[in-house]
Amino acid sequence: MIGIVRLFRGLIKVICLIFIDLISFYLSLVIAWTVRTEILSSFMSNLPGFPFSYSYYLSLWWIPLIFMFFLLYEGLYEKNLPFWDEARVTLKAVSLASLTIMTIVTLGKMQDRVSRIVLLGLWTSSLFTFPLLRLWGKKCLYHVGVWREKVLILGAGNAGMLTMEGMEREKHMGYEVMGFLDDDELKRGKVFKGKKVFGRIRHFPKFVKELNISTVIIAMPSLSPERLSTLTATVQNHSPNTMVIPDLKGIALLNTELLHLFYEELFLMNIRNNLKSTPNRLIKRLFDMLLSTVMMPLLLPLIGIIGAVIRWETPGPAIYAHDRIGKNGKTFRCYKFRTMQKDAEEKLRDMLEKDEGIRSEWERTWKLKEDPRITRIGRFLRRTSLDELPQIFNVMRGEMSLVGPRPYLLREQDTLKSQLHVICSTKPGITGLWQVSGRSNTGYEYRLKLDAWYVMNWSLWFDIAILFKTIRVVTKREGAY
Repeated sequence: MIGIVRLFRGLIKVICLIFIDLISFYLSLVIAWTVRTEILSSFMSNLPGFPFSYSYYLSLWWIPLIFMFFLLYEGLYEKNLPFWDEARVTLKAVSLASLTIMTIVTLGKMQDRVSRIVLLGLWTSSLFTFPLLRLWGKKCLYHVGVWREKVLILGAGNAGMLTMEGMEREKHMGYEVMGFLDDDELKRGKVFKGKKVFGRIRHFPKFVKELNISTVIIAMPSLSPERLSTLTATVQNHSPNTMVIPDLKGIALLNTELLHLFYEELFLMNIRNNLKSTPNRLIKRLFDMLLSTVMMPLLLPLIGIIGAVIRWETPGPAIYAHDRIGKNGKTFRCYKFRTMQKDAEEKLRDMLEKDEGIRSEWERTWKLKEDPRITRIGRFLRRTSLDELPQIFNVMRGEMSLVGPRPYLLREQDTLKSQLHVICSTKPGITGLWQVSGRSNTGYEYRLKLDAWYVMNWSLWFDIAILFKTIRVVTKREGAY
């Protein structure tokens, strides 16, 4: 009976996702058709006539069918992925679908019946409508209980808590943590962030049945390989889905390929460092230049206005250059808006000598939350991260990237320690992983780990995701001071 219920729920989920994707498709088609008939026809008089109505395109049933096929082929009706991972796969699916349709139209000599301009517009608009409507649609489905699977976590230690927090934050994945199981007597019966530790790990079959659990997560990376293997095999016999968190935290896995030695029963992880590849470094540089060039007409007037306000409030230059550690440890001059008074360094030395609390905070984070040296406009610029806008000139000069590790100060070189060669293997960035992970609220050691993790896991899509997340973080002014 439980199996039939799960099958029915799974079918409902797939139907709802197909419905969302069809809405995305026809919305994209409306946008493409409107651009062709109303906008392009007004500005480009030499375009051929366009006698096809929107209802005509609705009759081309095979076009949305190709879109649905590629979405199904990429597993987007069965996988529970975080938003940015799903968006990457979705863009791949709609791009393959659009390329297939364009090929059919061209080889089938259907240009007189299907406008390739409309198809191009359909692909362009689909890049935005499909991910966004899936995001909003899954939020709605989660709240009504359709896109929601019950999860039980084995292990209430640090790994289990981090897993629970990640699941709670990434509701797009559709997982609802019901609670924990743990063999630690001190934890049993307690509630951690609203989730109870029900009992011992060996009792998981009982709770899987009573709570109607769909997925069990084994979050005990400290288990020996033998015990982990035995526990995983046992869990798989009682749970439809099983996840295992291995003891691999900090290792670059985003660019990993899993290889299997059949007879030896071994798995090999082929870990690629993408930034060691010359083509990838060229792609990253071209992306920086293209986006910087597009944004420059918008940024130059804003930089001029902010500079004028800074000079109006306090005397001195609006932009200052500071020596920072660049790629391969080379020093470069990093541009920023001046957010402090002119004698800031002297005041800092005086405060560090006189106040032990300030000295402790400075040594821990290299920042002061309540820094009296900061001007009024400077505090606003820091909270919105607009003080870093002049670094766009560093990007154009090839000294920085749009996304990368922090541009560290020369005096921080000793504290970078073993991470120095990793962090400095690429150009520092205006924004980066640490900026979208709590910014100044994060500890210094954690920032170093984030920067090193970014370098070892780099991909172009990772940069794009960080840029979009930066917009959200800056808009909400999260973790900046």
